[in-house]
Amino acid sequence: MLLSKDRCNKCRSERGVRNCPRLHKKTIGWNCCNDLRVDLCCPSQCPYAAQPDSARISPIPAFRADSNTEFIQAAKRFIDLWCYQPLPELDDASPHAYAQNDPAKALSWLSQYQYPANFPIAYLMRKLGIEHSPAPEPETPETVAMAWMEAVIAREWNSLRSFTANAVELFDWSGRYERLLASVRSLVKARSFSLLHAGAADDGVSAIVVLELNRNKLWTVLLSSASGHWKIRQNLDGAPDLYYTQNALFRKLADALANGRDSEVWDLLQTNLPLYPDCADLYYYRSFYWQLTKQTGKVIEDLQSALALDNHYFAAGYALATIYLNEKDLNSACQLLTHLNSIRPDDLNVRNNLAACYAGMGDTARAVAIWQEILKTAPTYELARKNLERYQA
Repeated sequence: MLLSKDRCNKCRSERGVRNCPRLHKKTIGWNCCNDLRVDLCCPSQCPYAAQPDSARISPIPAFRADSNTEFIQAAKRFIDLWCYQPLPELDDASPHAYAQNDPAKALSWLSQYQYPANFPIAYLMRKLGIEHSPAPEPETPETVAMAWMEAVIAREWNSLRSFTANAVELFDWSGRYERLLASVRSLVKARSFSLLHAGAADDGVSAIVVLELNRNKLWTVLLSSASGHWKIRQNLDGAPDLYYTQNALFRKLADALANGRDSEVWDLLQTNLPLYPDCADLYYYRSFYWQLTKQTGKVIEDLQSALALDNHYFAAGYALATIYLNEKDLNSACQLLTHLNSIRPDDLNVRNNLAACYAGMGDTARAVAIWQEILKTAPTYELARKNLERYQA
């Protein structure tokens, strides 16, 4: 239902994301769904009906949710009711009254239960009036994606890069990243957003967050925790299905490029670049289009943009370094090859070209040392052998 723009039939404001039996199967937003289902009166056939814990393991029912944010909100709204309801196990006192009378005893009673990892324990303690030292709120894909979008709405373009894994300071990549994102029409027009859906992949390091911009447009954020923190990997100007169709797009581009169909390449790029606004691959593919049309300056621009969007894009970096070498821009080539060498220290072509840069800039001793080191580990590597013979002759 994410693809439907129907509004919630209860509040007429948020996007409807599911059908509600209590509204005669009309669409409802998840906020309004939470408002209803915490009374535990939803029909059991509804997949989002609260499931009371008959085993008494947890003090709250199980709430199916499409995001961590939705679950936490449902739990808090249930706590708001539960705290003031008389419970038989407390001699018909409410949890709030029980805690006010004897906080230590109430805490001991609460400790018998098991709580989900994302349970808002600090909120529960605050509602009961029990002193509690809350742990810091954990970082989640949702909190990162929403903080990123808040920065967009505040027009803090220079802060957006910090939400990604990009941190290399070369060739004004940070400034270029800022300019690229600040030119995305959907982001420029964004004035409000709401969370619709979020989920983590089975690999434990990938996640997807779906937002609605300005109450009418879907925006999808892909994240990765490979670095130990949730970082934004890619944005999609539309629904999540764009992620699953981009590999087919790349194959079409590669085939059209390989067969010199430059007009097809251009049409594919013009159509899809707005949908994948920070996709480094599309800028990389467009650099090949500029090569087909003999526009070297634009080739360099797009390769720089690809690297600004993904500082560790090895193929784009190697292609750009090769251009700089061919144009005798040895300083730029050396900077880029040094960076590529830090990414792949065992790549012989990068090391050989870096040595060639040093030799061209007059540092022959450093170049010779690199070629000698290459031949120690790869004695059949001809380029290093020939270069060494040339500079040792």
